[in-house]
Amino acid sequence: MRTNANRRGRARLWALAALAALPLAACDTLLDVDDPDVANPGSVENEAALPTVLAGAVGDFQVALAGTGGASNGNAEGLLNLSGIFTDEFQYASTFPTRLEIDQRSIQPTNSTADLLFRNLQRARAAAARSAALHLRFHPASAGTVESYALEGLSLVLLGETYCNGVPISTFTADGQSQYGPPQTNAQLFETAVAKFDTSLSFAGGALATSAAAQLARVGKARALLDLDRPAEAAAAVAGVPTAFTYLVRGSENTNRQNNGTFALQQLGRRVTATNLEGGNGLPYRASGDPRVAQLRGTGSLASSDQGVPLWLQQKYTSRTATVVAASGVEARLIEAEAALRAGDVATFLAKLNEARAPLPALADPGTAAAREELLFRERAFALWLTAHRLGDLRRRVRQYGRGSETVFPTGAYYRGGAYGPDVNFPIPVTEENNPEFQQCLDRSA
Repeated sequence: MRTNANRRGRARLWALAALAALPLAACDTLLDVDDPDVANPGSVENEAALPTVLAGAVGDFQVALAGTGGASNGNAEGLLNLSGIFTDEFQYASTFPTRLEIDQRSIQPTNSTADLLFRNLQRARAAAARSAALHLRFHPASAGTVESYALEGLSLVLLGETYCNGVPISTFTADGQSQYGPPQTNAQLFETAVAKFDTSLSFAGGALATSAAAQLARVGKARALLDLDRPAEAAAAVAGVPTAFTYLVRGSENTNRQNNGTFALQQLGRRVTATNLEGGNGLPYRASGDPRVAQLRGTGSLASSDQGVPLWLQQKYTSRTATVVAASGVEARLIEAEAALRAGDVATFLAKLNEARAPLPALADPGTAAAREELLFRERAFALWLTAHRLGDLRRRVRQYGRGSETVFPTGAYYRGGAYGPDVNFPIPVTEENNPEFQQCLDRSA
Protein backbone atom coordinates (compact mmCIF):
# COMPACT_ATOMS: atom_id res chain seq x y z
CA MET A 1 0.00 0.00 0.00
CA ARG A 2 1.37 3.40 -0.94
CA THR A 3 0.70 6.70 0.77
CA ASN A 4 -0.31 9.86 -1.05
CA ALA A 5 2.83 11.58 0.20
CA ASN A 6 4.97 9.01 -1.52
CA ARG A 7 3.36 9.87 -4.83
CA ARG A 8 3.96 13.60 -4.85
CA GLY A 9 7.20 13.26 -6.77
CA ARG A 10 5.81 11.13 -9.54
CA ALA A 11 5.26 14.07 -11.92
CA ARG A 12 9.06 14.35 -12.18
CA LEU A 13 9.44 10.89 -13.66
CA TRP A 14 11.43 10.45 -16.81
CA ALA A 15 9.29 10.38 -19.94
CA LEU A 16 9.83 6.63 -20.04
CA ALA A 17 6.88 6.36 -17.70
CA ALA A 18 4.79 7.33 -20.70
CA LEU A 19 6.39 4.93 -23.17
CA ALA A 20 3.21 2.94 -23.66
CA ALA A 21 0.87 5.88 -23.46
CA LEU A 22 1.69 6.84 -27.02
CA PRO A 23 2.20 4.85 -30.20
CA LEU A 24 5.80 3.77 -30.17
CA ALA A 25 6.40 5.68 -33.39
CA ALA A 26 5.64 8.90 -31.50
CA CYS A 27 8.42 8.50 -28.92
CA ASP A 28 10.79 10.91 -30.67
CA THR A 29 8.13 13.60 -30.42
CA LEU A 30 7.66 12.84 -26.73
CA LEU A 31 11.37 13.14 -26.02
CA ASP A 32 11.54 16.47 -27.88
CA VAL A 33 9.08 18.13 -25.51
CA ASP A 34 10.70 20.85 -23.40
CA ASP A 35 9.04 20.35 -20.05
CA PRO A 36 10.80 21.67 -16.94
CA ASP A 37 8.79 19.26 -14.80
CA VAL A 38 10.19 16.15 -16.53
CA ALA A 39 13.55 14.92 -15.29
CA ASN A 40 16.22 13.85 -17.73
CA PRO A 41 17.14 10.13 -17.69
CA GLY A 42 20.35 10.63 -15.77
CA SER A 43 18.57 12.21 -12.83
CA VAL A 44 16.72 8.97 -12.03
CA GLU A 45 19.69 6.66 -12.55
CA ASN A 46 20.69 6.62 -8.89
CA GLU A 47 19.55 5.13 -5.60
CA ALA A 48 18.18 8.43 -4.30
CA ALA A 49 15.60 8.45 -7.09
CA LEU A 50 14.10 5.05 -6.18
CA PRO A 51 11.19 6.43 -4.07
CA THR A 52 10.24 8.83 -6.88
CA VAL A 53 10.40 6.11 -9.52
CA LEU A 54 8.29 3.74 -7.43
CA ALA A 55 5.78 6.48 -6.63
CA GLY A 56 5.47 7.14 -10.34
CA ALA A 57 4.83 3.46 -11.05
CA VAL A 58 2.13 3.35 -8.40
CA GLY A 59 0.60 6.52 -9.81
CA ASP A 60 0.55 5.17 -13.35
CA PHE A 61 -1.09 1.98 -12.09
CA GLN A 62 -3.73 4.07 -10.31
CA VAL A 63 -4.53 5.98 -13.54
CA ALA A 64 -4.85 2.73 -15.51
CA LEU A 65 -7.04 1.10 -12.89
CA ALA A 66 -9.24 3.91 -11.56
CA GLY A 67 -8.87 6.65 -14.19
CA THR A 68 -8.52 10.36 -13.53
CA GLY A 69 -10.82 13.07 -12.30
CA GLY A 70 -10.29 15.89 -14.76
CA ALA A 71 -8.53 17.19 -17.81
CA SER A 72 -5.26 15.58 -16.77
CA ASN A 73 -4.49 12.62 -19.02
CA GLY A 74 -7.37 13.48 -21.32
CA ASN A 75 -10.09 12.66 -18.79
CA ALA A 76 -8.78 9.11 -18.83
CA GLU A 77 -11.30 6.46 -17.94
CA GLY A 78 -9.79 3.61 -15.99
CA LEU A 79 -10.31 -0.10 -16.26
CA LEU A 80 -12.80 -0.10 -13.37
CA ASN A 81 -15.14 2.08 -15.39
CA LEU A 82 -14.64 0.68 -18.88
CA SER A 83 -14.61 -3.00 -17.96
CA GLY A 84 -17.67 -2.29 -15.81
CA ILE A 85 -19.45 -0.79 -18.82
CA PHE A 86 -18.39 -3.71 -21.01
CA THR A 87 -19.74 -6.30 -18.55
CA ASP A 88 -22.83 -6.09 -16.35
CA GLU A 89 -21.54 -3.77 -13.60
CA PHE A 90 -22.22 -0.42 -15.29
CA GLN A 91 -24.31 0.80 -18.21
CA TYR A 92 -23.34 3.84 -20.22
CA ALA A 93 -25.80 6.68 -19.67
CA SER A 94 -24.55 9.37 -22.03
CA THR A 95 -24.07 9.86 -25.76
CA PHE A 96 -20.38 9.51 -26.65
CA PRO A 97 -20.16 6.84 -29.37
CA THR A 98 -16.86 5.35 -28.22
CA ARG A 99 -18.37 4.48 -24.81
CA LEU A 100 -21.55 3.18 -26.42
CA GLU A 101 -19.45 0.75 -28.48
CA ILE A 102 -17.92 -0.57 -25.27
CA ASP A 103 -21.28 -0.84 -23.53
CA GLN A 104 -22.77 -2.62 -26.54
CA ARG A 105 -19.89 -5.12 -26.81
CA SER A 106 -19.00 -3.97 -30.30
CA ILE A 107 -15.65 -2.19 -30.05
CA GLN A 108 -13.77 -1.01 -33.12
CA PRO A 109 -9.94 -0.97 -33.13
CA THR A 110 -10.22 2.78 -33.89
CA ASN A 111 -12.09 3.45 -30.62
CA SER A 112 -10.17 6.33 -29.02
CA THR A 113 -11.47 5.68 -25.49
CA ALA A 114 -10.31 2.08 -25.59
CA ASP A 115 -7.03 3.26 -27.14
CA LEU A 116 -6.28 5.50 -24.15
CA LEU A 117 -7.03 2.68 -21.74
CA PHE A 118 -4.60 0.40 -23.59
CA ARG A 119 -1.89 3.05 -23.49
CA ASN A 120 -2.39 3.65 -19.77
CA LEU A 121 -2.24 -0.07 -18.96
CA GLN A 122 0.95 -0.37 -21.00
CA ARG A 123 2.33 2.72 -19.29
CA ALA A 124 1.63 1.18 -15.89
CA ARG A 125 3.39 -2.03 -16.91
CA ALA A 126 6.39 -0.16 -18.31
CA ALA A 127 6.72 2.14 -15.29
CA ALA A 128 6.62 -0.84 -12.92
CA ALA A 129 9.24 -2.63 -15.03
CA ARG A 130 11.42 0.48 -14.95
CA SER A 131 11.08 0.69 -11.17
CA ALA A 132 11.85 -3.00 -10.77
CA ALA A 133 15.00 -2.73 -12.89
CA LEU A 134 16.31 0.27 -10.93
CA HIS A 135 15.54 -1.32 -7.57
CA LEU A 136 17.27 -4.50 -8.67
CA ARG A 137 20.30 -2.43 -9.64
CA PHE A 138 20.57 -0.23 -6.57
CA HIS A 139 18.62 -1.82 -3.69
CA PRO A 140 17.39 -5.35 -4.45
CA ALA A 141 16.58 -6.44 -0.92
CA SER A 142 13.84 -3.87 -0.44
CA ALA A 143 10.08 -3.48 -0.26
CA GLY A 144 10.33 -1.36 -3.42
CA THR A 145 11.72 -4.30 -5.39
CA VAL A 146 8.93 -6.58 -4.15
CA GLU A 147 6.23 -4.05 -4.94
CA SER A 148 7.60 -3.07 -8.36
CA TYR A 149 7.71 -6.64 -9.65
CA ALA A 150 4.26 -7.31 -8.20
CA LEU A 151 2.79 -4.27 -9.97
CA GLU A 152 4.43 -5.31 -13.23
CA GLY A 153 2.90 -8.76 -12.86
CA LEU A 154 -0.56 -7.40 -12.07
CA SER A 155 -0.41 -5.04 -15.07
CA LEU A 156 0.30 -8.05 -17.29
CA VAL A 157 -2.66 -9.91 -15.76
CA LEU A 158 -4.98 -6.97 -16.48
CA LEU A 159 -3.78 -6.77 -20.07
CA GLY A 160 -4.38 -10.50 -20.52
CA GLU A 161 -7.84 -10.41 -18.94
CA THR A 162 -8.96 -7.37 -20.91
CA TYR A 163 -7.58 -7.74 -24.42
CA CYS A 164 -7.71 -10.26 -27.25
CA ASN A 165 -4.92 -12.72 -27.92
CA GLY A 166 -2.01 -10.87 -29.49
CA VAL A 167 -0.99 -8.07 -27.08
CA PRO A 168 2.51 -6.84 -27.98
CA ILE A 169 4.87 -6.08 -25.12
CA SER A 170 7.44 -3.53 -26.25
CA THR A 171 10.31 -2.12 -24.23
CA PHE A 172 12.91 0.63 -24.23
CA THR A 173 16.66 0.20 -24.11
CA ALA A 174 18.77 2.07 -21.57
CA ASP A 175 19.48 4.81 -24.13
CA GLY A 176 15.77 5.34 -24.83
CA GLN A 177 15.44 3.38 -28.07
CA SER A 178 12.26 1.41 -28.64
CA GLN A 179 12.36 -2.35 -28.97
CA TYR A 180 9.14 -3.52 -30.56
CA GLY A 181 7.66 -6.67 -29.12
CA PRO A 182 5.79 -9.40 -30.98
CA PRO A 183 2.16 -10.30 -30.21
CA GLN A 184 1.65 -12.51 -27.17
CA THR A 185 -1.29 -14.72 -26.36
CA ASN A 186 -3.22 -14.17 -23.17
CA ALA A 187 -1.70 -17.38 -21.80
CA GLN A 188 1.81 -16.07 -22.48
CA LEU A 189 0.98 -12.86 -20.62
CA PHE A 190 -0.30 -14.83 -17.63
CA GLU A 191 2.80 -17.07 -17.62
CA THR A 192 5.03 -14.01 -17.72
CA ALA A 193 3.01 -12.49 -14.89
CA VAL A 194 3.53 -15.62 -12.76
CA ALA A 195 7.27 -15.28 -13.33
CA LYS A 196 7.17 -11.61 -12.27
CA PHE A 197 5.27 -12.50 -9.10
CA ASP A 198 7.77 -15.26 -8.34
CA THR A 199 10.61 -12.78 -8.77
CA SER A 200 8.82 -10.40 -6.44
CA LEU A 201 8.49 -13.08 -3.79
CA SER A 202 12.12 -14.14 -4.18
CA PHE A 203 13.06 -10.80 -2.63
CA ALA A 204 10.42 -11.00 0.11
CA GLY A 205 12.50 -12.57 2.82
CA GLY A 206 12.50 -11.83 6.53
CA ALA A 207 10.20 -9.00 7.56
CA LEU A 208 9.17 -8.44 3.95
CA ALA A 209 7.52 -11.87 3.81
CA THR A 210 4.32 -10.53 5.37
CA SER A 211 4.41 -7.08 3.78
CA ALA A 212 1.51 -5.76 1.73
CA ALA A 213 3.70 -5.94 -1.39
CA ALA A 214 4.44 -9.64 -0.82
CA GLN A 215 0.77 -10.41 -0.22
CA LEU A 216 -0.05 -8.52 -3.42
CA ALA A 217 2.38 -10.78 -5.26
CA ARG A 218 0.78 -13.92 -3.79
CA VAL A 219 -2.77 -12.89 -4.66
CA GLY A 220 -1.69 -11.64 -8.09
CA LYS A 221 0.10 -14.91 -8.80
CA ALA A 222 -2.99 -16.89 -7.80
CA ARG A 223 -5.14 -14.71 -10.06
CA ALA A 224 -2.83 -15.42 -13.01
CA LEU A 225 -2.87 -19.15 -12.20
CA LEU A 226 -6.68 -19.13 -12.18
CA ASP A 227 -6.57 -17.49 -15.60
CA LEU A 228 -4.29 -20.36 -16.69
CA ASP A 229 -6.82 -22.90 -15.36
CA ARG A 230 -4.51 -24.12 -12.58
CA PRO A 231 -6.81 -23.72 -9.55
CA ALA A 232 -4.95 -26.03 -7.16
CA GLU A 233 -1.72 -24.08 -7.66
CA ALA A 234 -3.65 -20.84 -7.25
CA ALA A 235 -5.04 -21.96 -3.90
CA ALA A 236 -1.59 -22.98 -2.72
CA ALA A 237 -0.22 -19.55 -3.64
CA VAL A 238 -2.64 -17.74 -1.30
CA ALA A 239 -2.85 -20.26 1.54
CA GLY A 240 -1.05 -17.94 3.97
CA VAL A 241 -2.66 -14.65 2.96
CA PRO A 242 -4.74 -13.24 5.84
CA THR A 243 -8.40 -12.61 5.03
CA ALA A 244 -8.05 -9.08 6.40
CA PHE A 245 -5.29 -8.17 3.92
CA THR A 246 -5.91 -5.39 1.37
CA TYR A 247 -3.61 -3.72 -1.12
CA LEU A 248 -5.05 -0.26 -1.60
CA VAL A 249 -4.66 2.14 -4.49
CA ARG A 250 -5.44 5.48 -2.89
CA GLY A 251 -7.16 8.44 -4.48
CA SER A 252 -6.19 11.99 -3.60
CA GLU A 253 -7.37 15.55 -4.10
CA ASN A 254 -3.82 16.75 -4.79
CA THR A 255 -4.36 16.77 -8.57
CA ASN A 256 -7.03 15.67 -11.04
CA ARG A 257 -4.72 12.84 -12.08
CA GLN A 258 -4.83 11.47 -8.54
CA ASN A 259 -8.63 11.62 -8.16
CA ASN A 260 -10.61 8.41 -8.10
CA GLY A 261 -11.86 8.54 -11.68
CA THR A 262 -14.75 6.15 -11.14
CA PHE A 263 -16.26 8.55 -8.61
CA ALA A 264 -15.61 11.54 -10.88
CA LEU A 265 -17.09 9.95 -13.98
CA GLN A 266 -20.18 8.54 -12.30
CA GLN A 267 -21.13 10.78 -9.43
CA LEU A 268 -19.83 14.04 -10.87
CA GLY A 269 -19.91 13.45 -14.63
CA ARG A 270 -23.07 11.28 -14.47
CA ARG A 271 -21.91 9.26 -17.48
CA VAL A 272 -22.60 5.76 -16.21
CA THR A 273 -25.26 4.12 -14.11
CA ALA A 274 -24.98 1.09 -11.87
CA THR A 275 -26.97 -1.80 -13.29
CA ASN A 276 -29.46 -4.49 -12.42
CA LEU A 277 -30.01 -7.57 -14.64
CA GLU A 278 -28.37 -5.91 -17.63
CA GLY A 279 -28.85 -7.72 -20.92
CA GLY A 280 -30.74 -10.63 -19.37
CA ASN A 281 -27.61 -12.31 -17.99
CA GLY A 282 -26.55 -9.47 -15.72
CA LEU A 283 -26.70 -10.06 -12.00
CA PRO A 284 -29.40 -8.45 -9.81
CA TYR A 285 -26.95 -6.10 -8.13
CA ARG A 286 -29.59 -3.60 -7.09
CA ALA A 287 -32.42 -6.05 -6.41
CA SER A 288 -30.21 -8.24 -4.24
CA GLY A 289 -29.96 -5.66 -1.46
CA ASP A 290 -26.43 -6.92 -0.85
CA PRO A 291 -24.43 -4.21 0.96
CA ARG A 292 -21.30 -5.07 -1.05
CA VAL A 293 -22.97 -3.67 -4.20
CA ALA A 294 -24.91 -0.78 -2.70
CA GLN A 295 -26.55 1.72 -5.07
CA LEU A 296 -28.45 4.97 -4.53
CA ARG A 297 -31.00 6.47 -6.93
CA GLY A 298 -29.87 9.82 -8.30
CA THR A 299 -32.50 12.56 -8.34
CA GLY A 300 -32.70 16.19 -9.47
CA SER A 301 -29.26 17.42 -10.44
CA LEU A 302 -28.01 13.88 -9.94
CA ALA A 303 -30.04 12.54 -12.85
CA SER A 304 -27.85 11.04 -15.58
CA SER A 305 -26.20 13.17 -18.25
CA ASP A 306 -28.60 11.55 -20.73
CA GLN A 307 -31.89 12.48 -19.08
CA GLY A 308 -33.67 9.46 -20.52
CA VAL A 309 -31.58 7.04 -18.49
CA PRO A 310 -32.20 6.70 -14.74
CA LEU A 311 -29.02 7.17 -12.73
CA TRP A 312 -28.11 4.74 -9.98
CA LEU A 313 -25.02 5.80 -8.05
CA GLN A 314 -22.63 3.14 -6.89
CA GLN A 315 -21.75 3.62 -3.22
CA LYS A 316 -18.31 1.99 -3.29
CA TYR A 317 -16.37 5.08 -4.40
CA THR A 318 -18.03 8.18 -2.99
CA SER A 319 -15.24 10.77 -3.09
CA ARG A 320 -12.20 11.82 -5.07
CA THR A 321 -10.04 10.25 -2.36
CA ALA A 322 -11.76 6.84 -2.43
CA THR A 323 -9.45 3.84 -2.31
CA VAL A 324 -9.56 0.88 -4.69
CA VAL A 325 -8.79 -2.61 -3.39
CA ALA A 326 -6.50 -4.06 -6.06
CA ALA A 327 -5.97 -7.35 -4.22
CA SER A 328 -7.23 -8.73 -0.92
CA GLY A 329 -7.50 -11.64 1.47
CA VAL A 330 -11.17 -11.89 0.51
CA GLU A 331 -10.04 -12.59 -3.06
CA ALA A 332 -7.63 -15.19 -1.67
CA ARG A 333 -10.50 -17.03 0.07
CA LEU A 334 -12.59 -16.91 -3.11
CA ILE A 335 -9.70 -18.43 -5.03
CA GLU A 336 -9.47 -21.22 -2.47
CA ALA A 337 -13.23 -21.73 -2.74
CA GLU A 338 -13.00 -22.13 -6.50
CA ALA A 339 -10.15 -24.62 -6.19
CA ALA A 340 -12.19 -26.64 -3.69
CA LEU A 341 -15.19 -26.60 -6.00
CA ARG A 342 -13.10 -27.81 -8.91
CA ALA A 343 -11.74 -30.59 -6.70
CA GLY A 344 -15.24 -31.68 -5.64
CA ASP A 345 -14.76 -30.65 -2.00
CA VAL A 346 -18.14 -29.03 -1.32
CA ALA A 347 -17.58 -28.57 2.42
CA THR A 348 -14.38 -26.57 1.91
CA PHE A 349 -15.98 -24.67 -0.97
CA LEU A 350 -18.78 -23.43 1.29
CA ALA A 351 -16.45 -22.76 4.21
CA LYS A 352 -14.19 -20.56 2.10
CA LEU A 353 -17.13 -18.70 0.53
CA ASN A 354 -18.55 -17.99 3.98
CA GLU A 355 -15.16 -16.87 5.29
CA ALA A 356 -14.91 -14.43 2.37
CA ARG A 357 -18.39 -12.95 2.93
CA ALA A 358 -18.30 -12.63 6.73
CA PRO A 359 -20.06 -11.06 8.59
CA LEU A 360 -22.92 -11.58 6.14
CA PRO A 361 -25.15 -14.62 6.80
CA ALA A 362 -23.64 -17.97 5.87
CA LEU A 363 -24.57 -19.63 2.60
CA ALA A 364 -26.02 -23.13 2.30
CA ASP A 365 -25.17 -25.68 -0.36
CA PRO A 366 -27.46 -25.03 -3.36
CA GLY A 367 -27.37 -28.75 -4.09
CA THR A 368 -26.13 -29.15 -7.68
CA ALA A 369 -22.86 -28.64 -9.52
CA ALA A 370 -24.42 -26.03 -11.83
CA ALA A 371 -25.92 -24.10 -8.91
CA ARG A 372 -22.60 -24.16 -7.05
CA GLU A 373 -20.84 -22.67 -10.06
CA GLU A 374 -23.46 -19.93 -10.26
CA LEU A 375 -23.06 -19.27 -6.55
CA LEU A 376 -19.27 -19.03 -6.86
CA PHE A 377 -19.33 -16.45 -9.62
CA ARG A 378 -22.14 -14.50 -7.98
CA GLU A 379 -20.09 -14.26 -4.78
CA ARG A 380 -17.03 -13.21 -6.76
CA ALA A 381 -19.09 -10.59 -8.61
CA PHE A 382 -20.50 -9.12 -5.40
CA ALA A 383 -17.31 -9.26 -3.32
CA LEU A 384 -15.09 -7.93 -6.14
CA TRP A 385 -17.61 -5.51 -7.64
CA LEU A 386 -16.03 -2.63 -9.55
CA THR A 387 -12.46 -3.82 -8.99
CA ALA A 388 -11.73 -4.96 -12.59
CA HIS A 389 -12.28 -8.67 -11.94
CA ARG A 390 -15.60 -9.22 -13.67
CA LEU A 391 -14.40 -9.32 -17.29
CA GLY A 392 -11.76 -11.90 -16.48
CA ASP A 393 -14.35 -14.00 -14.69
CA LEU A 394 -16.84 -13.92 -17.57
CA ARG A 395 -14.11 -14.90 -20.00
CA ARG A 396 -13.06 -17.77 -17.74
CA ARG A 397 -16.63 -19.04 -17.64
CA VAL A 398 -16.53 -19.32 -21.42
CA ARG A 399 -12.97 -20.63 -21.65
CA GLN A 400 -12.79 -22.96 -18.64
CA TYR A 401 -16.40 -23.82 -17.77
CA GLY A 402 -17.74 -24.36 -21.28
CA ARG A 403 -20.34 -21.62 -21.18
CA GLY A 404 -21.50 -19.89 -24.36
CA SER A 405 -20.61 -16.22 -24.35
CA GLU A 406 -24.27 -15.26 -24.85
CA THR A 407 -25.16 -17.07 -21.62
CA VAL A 408 -22.86 -14.98 -19.41
CA PHE A 409 -22.36 -11.58 -21.09
CA PRO A 410 -25.19 -9.04 -21.51
CA THR A 411 -27.03 -9.99 -24.68
CA GLY A 412 -30.21 -9.43 -26.70
CA ALA A 413 -31.77 -6.06 -27.51
CA TYR A 414 -29.65 -3.03 -26.63
CA TYR A 415 -31.52 -0.20 -24.92
CA ARG A 416 -30.54 2.38 -27.53
CA GLY A 417 -31.57 0.20 -30.44
CA GLY A 418 -29.99 -2.74 -32.20
CA ALA A 419 -28.48 -5.59 -30.24
CA TYR A 420 -25.47 -6.32 -28.07
CA GLY A 421 -22.45 -7.34 -30.11
CA PRO A 422 -20.37 -10.52 -29.89
CA ASP A 423 -17.21 -9.11 -28.26
CA VAL A 424 -15.83 -10.94 -25.22
CA ASN A 425 -12.71 -8.76 -24.95
CA PHE A 426 -11.24 -5.48 -26.13
CA PRO A 427 -9.42 -5.28 -29.48
CA ILE A 428 -5.90 -3.92 -29.59
CA PRO A 429 -6.03 -0.30 -30.82
CA VAL A 430 -5.16 0.47 -34.40
CA THR A 431 -2.40 2.83 -33.23
CA GLU A 432 -0.36 -0.20 -32.20
CA GLU A 433 0.04 -0.98 -35.89
CA ASN A 434 2.99 1.40 -35.78
CA ASN A 435 4.73 -1.68 -34.38
CA PRO A 436 6.04 -3.54 -37.46
CA GLU A 437 5.74 -6.88 -35.63
CA PHE A 438 2.04 -6.38 -34.97
CA GLN A 439 -0.93 -6.76 -37.32
CA GLN A 440 -4.05 -7.11 -35.17
CA CYS A 441 -5.58 -9.56 -32.72
CA LEU A 442 -4.49 -13.15 -33.27
CA ASP A 443 -8.09 -14.02 -32.43
CA ARG A 444 -11.01 -12.58 -30.42
CA SER A 445 -11.80 -15.72 -28.43
CA ALA A 446 -12.35 -15.72 -24.67
